[in-house]
Amino acid sequence: MRGKVSLKGVIVPLVTPFDDHGDIDFGGVRQVVDFVLAKGVHAVMVGGTTGEGMLLSLEERKALCEKVLEQVNGRVPVIIHTGCIDTRSTIELSRHASAAGANLVSAIVPYFFTLSEEQVFQHFIRVAEAIPETPFLLYAFPGNAKNDISPSLLSRLLRAAPNIVGIKSSNDDLIRFQEYVEAGGEGFIPCFGVDELMLGGLAFGSQAQISGNANSFPEPFIQLYQAYQNGDISRAQQLQKLVNTIVNIHHAGQTPAFFKETLKLRGVQAGRVRLPMRELTAQELEEVKHKVIEANLF
Repeated sequence: MRGKVSLKGVIVPLVTPFDDHGDIDFGGVRQVVDFVLAKGVHAVMVGGTTGEGMLLSLEERKALCEKVLEQVNGRVPVIIHTGCIDTRSTIELSRHASAAGANLVSAIVPYFFTLSEEQVFQHFIRVAEAIPETPFLLYAFPGNAKNDISPSLLSRLLRAAPNIVGIKSSNDDLIRFQEYVEAGGEGFIPCFGVDELMLGGLAFGSQAQISGNANSFPEPFIQLYQAYQNGDISRAQQLQKLVNTIVNIHHAGQTPAFFKETLKLRGVQAGRVRLPMRELTAQELEEVKHKVIEANLF
């Protein structure tokens, strides 16, 4: 399966809009999907960190998966994030996503409990074996999950599971990312998730940037990717500066409310966050509006 899956460009891990009662606002979900697709993003991810997936019940995650697949309707690849704290739930969501028609399934390393490398290996192998016909994208985010995927573990997983096709790395260690690229070899899909280092990730072998910040402002990310592909490094460097401005406006995504409020500035019904995530203060909201205008982002 490795080498037969195409995934590249700018991938948006979609925010999940909630209404005033804390329920998923599916009308808002449809608006967010249509907005980013109209801007030209290359794929979307559902129920990840930016999408507050870990704050949803299993049934909510299944419903969100189905609604996004329905709204995208084959226009771009859809990655469904299924990672949970336990293997059993991750397998349940992964099987559902596969049956629903996901192009890829992704799962973060199990979190909270400190796990050995062997435990992480067994977890991912069981998930991969549960969806043998579906491409599987590993997700490493040690800053949030505490547990990690070492390059040697990645190599071992790739030997054991042919449907593991790539990895998303949300680690700002570019040396580690380069080691992932080398371990993956031909046909492997390395994806990077640290926006302020996007250009560095591309230089080290990233095929796709998975960017929460691109929910609201996908255009500079797409332009940066295209400039790099065209060999225009000077323009890519300038666009990286603009991307960094967006990261700073969003306070590095300390709460998804930053992404949702800037989406609202662009006319998208992005809703609220779910507790215990917090909304922006009135002062923060005014600062965001001022900085967006100052940066002339749209």
